Amino acid sequence: MTDNAPPADVLARAFLELLRRDAAQEASRAPDMFDDGLDAILGAPSDPAAPPSGRPLQALRPDLAAAAIVLARALEDREGVLRAMRRDNPVVSIAVPSADWTHPIERVVKVCALGSACRIRDGDIDRAGHGPAERREALLFVRDGTSTAQRPEKGNDEVGEAVQAGHAVVGIAPEPSRLLPRDLVRAAEAHIETRHLDASAVALAIEAVVGCRPRRELDVRLAQVCEIADLRLSVHPSRGADGSLDRLECILGARRSGPDAGPGLYELHGYGEAREWGLALAADLVRWNAGEIAFSDCESSLLLSGPPGCGKTQFAIALGRTTGLPVLAGSLGQWQAAREGHLGHTLAAMRAFFEAARRAPCIVLIDELDSFGDRSTFAQSHRDYSSQVVNALLEILSGAMALDGVVVVCTTNHPERVDPAIRRAGRLDRHIRIPPPDVAALKGIFRHYLGDSLPGIDLGPLAGQALGLTGADVAAIVRRARGLARRRPPGTLTLSDLQAGIDGDSSPLGEAMRLRASVHEAGHAVAALALGTAQSIALSVRASGGLTEIRCSDFSESATEEAFILSLVVTLAGRAAEEVVLGDVSAGAAADLSAATQAAALMECRYGFSVEYPLVSLGSGDGVDLTRLPWLLRPVRDRLRFAYERALDLMRVERAALDRMTRALAAHGFLDDADVRALFEGRPRAARRRDARAPARSSRPSAG
Repeated sequence: MTDNAPPADVLARAFLELLRRDAAQEASRAPDMFDDGLDAILGAPSDPAAPPSGRPLQALRPDLAAAAIVLARALEDREGVLRAMRRDNPVVSIAVPSADWTHPIERVVKVCALGSACRIRDGDIDRAGHGPAERREALLFVRDGTSTAQRPEKGNDEVGEAVQAGHAVVGIAPEPSRLLPRDLVRAAEAHIETRHLDASAVALAIEAVVGCRPRRELDVRLAQVCEIADLRLSVHPSRGADGSLDRLECILGARRSGPDAGPGLYELHGYGEAREWGLALAADLVRWNAGEIAFSDCESSLLLSGPPGCGKTQFAIALGRTTGLPVLAGSLGQWQAAREGHLGHTLAAMRAFFEAARRAPCIVLIDELDSFGDRSTFAQSHRDYSSQVVNALLEILSGAMALDGVVVVCTTNHPERVDPAIRRAGRLDRHIRIPPPDVAALKGIFRHYLGDSLPGIDLGPLAGQALGLTGADVAAIVRRARGLARRRPPGTLTLSDLQAGIDGDSSPLGEAMRLRASVHEAGHAVAALALGTAQSIALSVRASGGLTEIRCSDFSESATEEAFILSLVVTLAGRAAEEVVLGDVSAGAAADLSAATQAAALMECRYGFSVEYPLVSLGSGDGVDLTRLPWLLRPVRDRLRFAYERALDLMRVERAALDRMTRALAAHGFLDDADVRALFEGRPRAARRRDARAPARSSRPSAG
């Protein structure tokens, strides 16, 4: 096997031969696995396939073979270190690619690097001898990070005693500076760093186990994600060289299959700023690969937030498809579950996950980032545990940011619950919120999930009916509609099936309730148009009730008091429309009243619009608890009363437009911006355009 060995692997092949001899010696001391006497008692015929010696042929374990190869290659780069380890008493630290490599490398160090002539002691259990030894001794520290006892302050006395006694000291760990005794790292005469497997190393490992090389090498992209455990699952003499490689490719291909199939960023709908960020990153990565820019010039970290079901995880997967990078996905829940929640095990699982990112380029996806929490809010009962988890994440994120080719995307439903140190620039440079999809986005999402079904159908009205739903909701609607179609001959999907999918289990609104919902939503639209506060509007009524979507001009804490007052009028106009048209009001306006009350309270106690306390601002939180500030009730009530009276006057003045809009909405279930404006101005309802621009969700207090 060594005749045609490339020069760089001469040492690796020598290590493999030593391991093979060691395995044979172990087998010679083991009980006979073929003839334990039972077959003779049972009268069973002898096994003609058994080796003549009565013992199984020896084959290397693939993980040991891989460990021998990567360690030999690392030692070849450090002239004289191996000779010192076999003959002298050096202090050496060995960094392994991940925790899974720790114990296979340990075996290779004992058999190949230190040799059988060396007595080896466990540095975390045995103390070094003080007197002269009959043969060479080595103190070996093997730490994979799974125990909290594996810390730099542990084992330093043992290291000092071993050095004084003239013994070798060797440490093996994924992160020597964090896990090995501090004095070992300080005293080390050589720091050896083993690398991950590449295609040639995989081929040599297969040859060592099977006896011959496969006829082809592993694809470079698959080699980048190959772990030592993958070799244990795939490489075996019974499969042969090519069969082992086929199985390995299948296992590794399954890991990459998610990002390879499905839409990329260009096909995504409703992602807005996040989509633009991803496309810009993809373009920068092309320039980075071409050597035109440094990776540090790329904006490569993102915090993505939004309501459940808006497609945050889907975005990261689509980013992987567009950039061609593998996606490594993890979460705190996953890391805790994998190691039963023990702090040391959780931290080890986190670090093992990020070790894989060192094979950049790749995309690291951390889901549900808010589950780590904010250290300022931790309860005393679990503060130590949770703080250490957050601190570890901060350290790991900083390390990941320093790696060329690593893109970090974190997702959360609650960005306000994420520790500020995690969100800061330098770890997560950008924070982008994904809003619920607007009508245009919903049309695209429906078309994506419908595929070739219902070609040429205008999906605008259907998208309008789905306002307020997410991409995940649309996927569920299409699945439900296809199920309804399959159970009804001839099984052809129709718009009625999709409409039924939107309505779900909700009973259709009765005529009276549909009219009331239409009046309410039309009231919001009429007020917004009369006051000139809306850039675009869309109204819908479905089985679950009505919804108004308003896109406004920029509205933020820099807005004036008059802008806030107009916002209150629009928010209360739905209730006012019910009173003017129907003579009474319903509980359906509760959400409007809550939003208006909070806005009025903020005007009084935070934004400086109070008559009595214009210079007082009480905090910066998102809400105001009026039960704890009873003095606010009167000024808030006065503001709401003023806004509501103004809304009532508007509804009376614009009654004709209100009635036109109500009738159209009740009849059609959806009005887009062109429809709403035409009805307000007294013109016929606008002809529907296939690509009409659709509204986006308002950032103002929600209406309807």
